[in-house]
Amino acid sequence: MVFTGRPNAGKSSIIREVVGLKVAIGKRSGTTRRISKYPLSADLVLVDMPGFGRRGASKRLEDKKNDQIIKFLESYAQNIALAVHVLDISTFLEVTWRLGKKGFISVDVEMVQFLTETLGEFPLVAANKIDKADKEELEVNLEEFIHQIGKGYPFAVGEHVFPVSAKTGEGLGALKNSIHKRLVAKGYRTPFKVGL
Repeated sequence: MVFTGRPNAGKSSIIREVVGLKVAIGKRSGTTRRISKYPLSADLVLVDMPGFGRRGASKRLEDKKNDQIIKFLESYAQNIALAVHVLDISTFLEVTWRLGKKGFISVDVEMVQFLTETLGEFPLVAANKIDKADKEELEVNLEEFIHQIGKGYPFAVGEHVFPVSAKTGEGLGALKNSIHKRLVAKGYRTPFKVGL
């Protein structure tokens, strides 16, 4: 099971809250600097990936880290039981607009599409930091994100997107239940209890 996301999206915080692992978290981006593996049960390992995309490091180091993430996901695709992509939904439109001006698509959209193609199934998406946006802004950001990842078929992907807040706990129960159901359906025993 892998957790991906941009720097400072809250991957490690989500892991702490949903799975119960005491992974390192920090207020600054880049707390997770390497691919970290945590055994959960006899046949299940959780992988906390470093932030994908811009980290403020040199372009060479940034590209090297991003290449390591992509190579890891491609190399272990057959063994990855589940992917959870974490994004900061509170800034999605703002970040997407800035990237669009430079001719790039959203790193979050790109990663979700890459995971879907590489793993052969749509990942679960933790749309984190819902506590940082007002209701109207949050709805617009979520709608646009779902539209972009759904390639015109948002109804097909909306059930895989979970608005959550690692800080307040809102929405984490539904995400945790979905992780549990997907792993159990594939024959894995999960080490955590469902129903937050």
